[in-house]
Amino acid sequence: MRWFKGMGGLMGYLIGAIIVLPIIIFVWNKYFLKKNNDADSFTKSYISNVVEVNIHIPKSRGLPVGEYPYQDELINTKIAAKNMAKDATSRLHYAFRDVFDNVTKRNIRIVMFDINRSFWYDIGDSTVILKVNKDDFNSPEYGTKEKPLICFSLRGANRPLTAIGSGVKDSGKIYNIDTSPKQFDYNVYMYLTYVMPKEEFEDRFEKGK
Repeated sequence: MRWFKGMGGLMGYLIGAIIVLPIIIFVWNKYFLKKNNDADSFTKSYISNVVEVNIHIPKSRGLPVGEYPYQDELINTKIAAKNMAKDATSRLHYAFRDVFDNVTKRNIRIVMFDINRSFWYDIGDSTVILKVNKDDFNSPEYGTKEKPLICFSLRGANRPLTAIGSGVKDSGKIYNIDTSPKQFDYNVYMYLTYVMPKEEFEDRFEKGK
């Protein structure tokens, strides 16, 4: 009888792990995870419609302890279970920095996904070229603190590569931190898919489609 009760507990665990848990995960991914599923259709047109803006970024180093030149968060892109309920959730690292442009008097948010955090320190105290969406740039609705212009590509903040331990100020080599076309595409797709508010996404891309 004790053996039978033990088998009942095992069967309940197996049913929960094999049947119930996958159903819960499927429902959560489909109906509760924030995702604009149609971003694929609009990423290319968004990327091709840009204007370049020159801007000076203030210093990033020397901040008080506990303060950082960027903000970030982890975003779940897919809840998953692996090996009997061990976590295998897919996540992306969303980071950004807001900068005010004294020339255009607009607020610009530099956005990067899954990039090394040293990037945010390396771009400080530099004059750089940012790519922002042309429609947003021409709209008075964008550029405020509440609704900044979004930038997904930055270039021009390349730094000399310091020769570690040599006592030499730099090695003569340049550390390239320009945003690659691949990273630019990735930033746009991830932002449209997982970060842009659903209402804004629908109003911008799906209304009248």
